[in-house]
Parts: sequence; structure tokens; C-alpha cells
Amino acid sequence: MDQATFLWTLTSTILAGLALFVQKVVAEERRSSAFNGFLMYGVSGVLAAAILLTIREVPPAWAMIFFFGFASGTVHGLGNFIRIESLKYIDSVLYFPLNKMLGPLLVVIGGVFIFTDSLTITQYIGIGLSMTVPLLLISSVEHQRQTNLNLGLKLLLSSTVLTAGSLLIAKQGLLYAPAVLLMLCASQVAGAIASAGILAKQHGAGFAMIAHADKRDVYLGVTSAFFGFTSAYCLYKALSTGLVSLVYVIQAHYILIPIILSVWWYNDHINFRKFGAVAVSFLAITMLYSG
Repeated sequence: MDQATFLWTLTSTILAGLALFVQKVVAEERRSSAFNGFLMYGVSGVLAAAILLTIREVPPAWAMIFFFGFASGTVHGLGNFIRIESLKYIDSVLYFPLNKMLGPLLVVIGGVFIFTDSLTITQYIGIGLSMTVPLLLISSVEHQRQTNLNLGLKLLLSSTVLTAGSLLIAKQGLLYAPAVLLMLCASQVAGAIASAGILAKQHGAGFAMIAHADKRDVYLGVTSAFFGFTSAYCLYKALSTGLVSLVYVIQAHYILIPIILSVWWYNDHINFRKFGAVAVSFLAITMLYSG
């Protein structure tokens, strides 16, 4: 992995962790996950479109790029909604480790078999170490702390498959040209439409979709949009030049950020194994970069 791709990936990792912590806040306060997603994707989509209109850089294969971006955003929008719903039933220290063990595994398989990613032995070892990080974050006491473990795990699995699939779709679109802003615009617009559809089903069409929201909902939605937009932009920049297997496995380490913040803010469970996971995480990222 070259230095530029690594820096884009690392920046996306930090911002994604902050974005997910905002979603944790939404879940803890039992606020509308669909409204949060609607604002997050909507504001990001408008911002990306405004930049696109300003710079006027549209590649020849814009139709295919927009198609894959829209498909990726639709799938991710649904996965994002289910993620917040899952966090209403299980702790973040259980959700994020499992999500970021299964998700990267699916992306690595897709990267190797669909995009023929060529990985070194060192990078495979780094991927293996990355898979151990989530396991270190889970202990037997987590079972007793959950509101509805069975439902939470089912939602977790659905969210993981969808978000991993959205990344593979995005990578396919970026193969046509490094049109990061166009891909970002299409995916965010699609995510907003998906969230709006969920809102309409939950609360009815028209003004009823947003009538239930208050200033706090808007604040959290705009905050999600800021972190989500910048994180997605950096991720797409990394995907446009790097291997999807390595980029996503490194980015998956962002789970440590919302977990640490949740322990501090919401008193989620913490132990020495979780501190050890941080050290293993740094070692794994180093091997993935240097390999």
C-alpha cells in the first residue's frame, strides 16, 4: 500500500469512528435512526453535488459510475438504518467487534475473488491479526448486559452484510474512473432516498416524515453528515488507488474509537482485554501497510 492511500485510509478510519459514535448517541437516546440517516446522507449529497457543479469534473463513464454509486448508497443506507436499530438492543462493545470481524472477512473474500487482489504473506498475517481484535473486545459478561441479544445479533448480521456489500459495489464503480465526488454524490443521494422511504413508512409521507424531530435530532443529523461526508470522501479516495481488501480491513479498526468514547460517555463495559486490542490493532495496521 502506498503512503497516499494509507493516509486517506487512516483519515477515513478516524472520521468513521467519530461518525459511528454519533450514531451510538442516537441509539442511546432512542431517537429516529431513519431521520438521522436522512439528514446524514441528504446533507452529504447536497454538499457533494455543490462541489461537483463548482469544479465541473464529470468523467466520460459518468452513467456507470453514478449507477454503482447509487446502488452502493442504497444498500449502505439500509445497512446504516439497521445498524442503529441493532445498537438499541446490544452494547456498542458487542456490536462493533462482531460487525468488524465479519464485515472485513466478507470484503477480503470479495476483493480476492472478484477484484483479484494480490496480497503478501505479511498482509495476510495482518488481516488475521485484525480479525483477533474484535474477539479481544468480547467477554462472557456481555451476554448479561444486552436488552435483546437475539434480535440485536440478527440485526447486526443483516447490517454487516449490507455495509460490506455496499463497499464492494463502490469499488466496482471506481474502476471506471477515479470520480470520487460523483460516486460520493450518487451514493449519498441514494442513502437519503432509502432513509426517506423508511421515514415515510414509519411516520407517513410529507411533513409527517420530519414532524416528530426536534433540534437535537437535527443537530445529531448534521454532525453525522459532517463526519460521514469527510470519512466517505477519504475512503473513496483510498479505494480509487488501493486494494479494497487492505483499505477496508484497516478502516475496520475505527471500532476502537466509538468503543472508547462509549466507555467514557455511557459507561459501557471495559476490561484489560480491550486495552490489549488497541496494541494488536496498531500491530495489524503496521503489517498491512508495510506488507
